[in-house]
Amino acid sequence: MIENWMYAPGRLKWVTRPEKTGRACVFCQIARGDHKVESLVLHKGKRFMVIMNLYPYTTGHVQVLPIRHVEALEKLTDKEVSEMLILVKKSMKVIKKVLNPVGFNVGLNQGGSASGASINHLHVHVVPRFKTDFGFIDTIGATRVLPERVEDTYKRLKKHEKMME
Repeated sequence: MIENWMYAPGRLKWVTRPEKTGRACVFCQIARGDHKVESLVLHKGKRFMVIMNLYPYTTGHVQVLPIRHVEALEKLTDKEVSEMLILVKKSMKVIKKVLNPVGFNVGLNQGGSASGASINHLHVHVVPRFKTDFGFIDTIGATRVLPERVEDTYKRLKKHEKMME
């Protein structure tokens, strides 16, 4: 039985807003190298890329995604699914080497806002977990505490990009 509930009524507008159509896909813009879009690309192959999540859950949170616009896993070939998951695995190896997390959460987003994703482009979150990820401020303070700037983590991970090839 749940004894405590936390409410964030300010999120109601966000979760119930209509899906915007006609807006450019930010992941496609990143894949094209559009400099108007902020991004930190760790690795870009022929079909997939790894980017830093600019709004991370924890330090080292990356996303693996197809370069072409794909909205659902079933739109990928079996070979592409395999390639994507191999890149997830390689990303985890790099993160382990650099940041030494105790575990990972890996989640696939498809379906836009209905899936909790703000971007309707298939992507896999690779979230390293640390023994003391969350503290008081993270839990109830509506504030994320990271021990390092995303750009600094990017530089440390980028040094090991060869491991993702």
